[in-house]
Amino acid sequence: MSADIEKIERVKSVRSLLNMPIFIGIDAISADIEPDQLTWEARGLSSLEMEKILANHPLYEGLLVNQQQTALAMQVVFDTPDEAAELRNKIIDIESHMLERDLTADEENQLEQLKKQQEEINKGLDETRSQEIEKIRQLVSRYDGEGEFYLGGNNLLAHQLIEIIRSDLVVFGAAIVIVVALVLFVLFRRWHWVVLPLAVCAASVVMTLGLLGMFGLKVTVISANVVALQIILTLAVVIHLIVQYQELVTAGGARNQESLTLLTVKRKFKPCFYAGLTTAIGFGSLIFSGVQPVISFGWMMVLAMVVTLITSLVLFPALLITLVPYSGKVKQHPRIQKLMSWCAASVSRHPRGIVALSAVILIAGVVGCFRLSAENSFLNYFSDSTDVYRELTFIDQEFGGSTPLDLLYRIPSDQSKQDLIITAEAIQTLQEIQNALAKQKAIGNITSIVDFARIARVVTGKPLVEYELTALYHTLEKDLRTDLFSNYFSVEDQEVRISMRIQDATKDLDRAELMESIHRDMAELGLKKDDYQLTNLFVLYQDILARLVNSQFVTLAIVYAAMTVVLLLIFRSLPIALICLVPNLVTTAAIMGGMGLAGIPLDLMTITIAAVAMGISVDDTIHYVHRYRESAGKAVDAVRESMLSVGYAMVYTTLIIVIGFSSLVFSDFVPSILFGVLTGITMLVALLMDLTILPVLLQRFVKPSASTKQATQSETLKHE
Repeated sequence: MSADIEKIERVKSVRSLLNMPIFIGIDAISADIEPDQLTWEARGLSSLEMEKILANHPLYEGLLVNQQQTALAMQVVFDTPDEAAELRNKIIDIESHMLERDLTADEENQLEQLKKQQEEINKGLDETRSQEIEKIRQLVSRYDGEGEFYLGGNNLLAHQLIEIIRSDLVVFGAAIVIVVALVLFVLFRRWHWVVLPLAVCAASVVMTLGLLGMFGLKVTVISANVVALQIILTLAVVIHLIVQYQELVTAGGARNQESLTLLTVKRKFKPCFYAGLTTAIGFGSLIFSGVQPVISFGWMMVLAMVVTLITSLVLFPALLITLVPYSGKVKQHPRIQKLMSWCAASVSRHPRGIVALSAVILIAGVVGCFRLSAENSFLNYFSDSTDVYRELTFIDQEFGGSTPLDLLYRIPSDQSKQDLIITAEAIQTLQEIQNALAKQKAIGNITSIVDFARIARVVTGKPLVEYELTALYHTLEKDLRTDLFSNYFSVEDQEVRISMRIQDATKDLDRAELMESIHRDMAELGLKKDDYQLTNLFVLYQDILARLVNSQFVTLAIVYAAMTVVLLLIFRSLPIALICLVPNLVTTAAIMGGMGLAGIPLDLMTITIAAVAMGISVDDTIHYVHRYRESAGKAVDAVRESMLSVGYAMVYTTLIIVIGFSSLVFSDFVPSILFGVLTGITMLVALLMDLTILPVLLQRFVKPSASTKQATQSETLKHE
């Protein structure tokens, strides 16, 4: 298998127990010994001898063989293209100046150009890596009869994420379209009310994706929801237009399709525009997250909202006038009509009960928000039926963890000597650090220069003094010295790397607490935080999610303040603006607090649910308030009229989105499943709030304000 894999073009080497030097069991290490002379095969070691040698091996156990010696590992090392390595080094050289000062204008321009070149090269490398992974899978499949095989590594994880999301976009995108089409037909019973909304959605998505490509905005795991969310937003606007059109048809009057369509757009232009504006503000709040992929997602959704408004308010009417002949028939739904009538009656009969229920939901939601946690386990991102989950779990449990974590320790000047590569005192300190780390339940395999010293002790039967270690370092063959020494110790910088892997499958693992526990252990050893640094993927991802969680409340506060100003400008009334915020506050608190109470952690996809909740609920709120204020007569009558007009659109939109996105529960990607479920719940809660607490507050504090001009327009329509 090693020989087959080494034939792949970019493969530099394949490391395993077959070709790695086995030091234990030899008389001494000398400069004359070549690494190839120390391998399993070269030394002719029997399986029994290897079993004894590998038992509690200080370096290879957990890396090349598991503790039970029932599984072996192979490490495939790939060459990095010279051009890519050169660009990376140039970028690092420029960015290193940012630690001490601001970059000059020339440096910033140069850095931008270098990153563009790097991006082009990385595109090709990503495709190459995907092909290499598939080649390795095909090669490995030839040996299925010899045992079970598992692939792992960061590149494989990235590849699997992309493949699953790509598959979900195709499979579930098609499923959502089919489900939406069926629900539209059931609700409206006319094929043109199915074809036109889907055509507008398709146009919106295609235009948005084109603009994203034009502006260089990349779709990531976080922003993979852009297409699904744009379908939601576009359908919401189009359905409100359809319901308004049908309301005008039912009212009687004009039989001219063009007049009906233009009047529909005229009636709904302001609420649709205002709803789109506030939705854009909701998603724009993500720009303040401080995490670049989330910031990009915020800009993507703002752009998507602009496209949605244009296609819905321009393309849909154009298609309606051009392709659909006038028909005076409108499909009625007695059950929905009864539901709307019941809601209107409940608002009048039980206002205090509705206020009390809303208050309970709000309070429970706020309490739940403080229980929110972040999820940074890659294992939990995949369904347990997938190959990638099976592979990652096996590596996590049998080979000392799946998420890398490094501790970098700079040896203090009083523990170093100029003529020595490392002192005995420094080795002792490192041993204490490593022992403290090993006590952590979730930390699996740990590798450092200490293990090299342990190997030397086993070989010689006694600890090597610092001068012997220095001599051995300088006499070792270069590649062997790199493998055993330089990967974990920079002689020039006197900096040591302790490499760890976190076992994500550890029960009740609290990753933030693990970081704090490590810091406490280092403090007990007398180390300050300036003396060492925790780094690698575990820290990076933990920091991203911690930033997102910490920024949630600040971001929501900012966006609600901005939305209050916008609503005030829209309705020119502070009471109405504040009333509009109430159902949105309750919806946001309910969905975020519900996640906290249910123990559903925030991840890179569900972190956007607050913005989704806000964007969705505010749309229907504005439509309802706008329709309420158009009504003439008493507040009770205005509530009923609003229920029997925009209420239909709100119910239709909710039904379509909840049923359509429920198909995501069959995804293999857990964040996609949660996104589908939480989106559906968000829609239901938003609908409940807009049909209960919103009309209660409007009926109590706001009088309908239909203008004479609007009444005149209605009479004119009836007599055309």
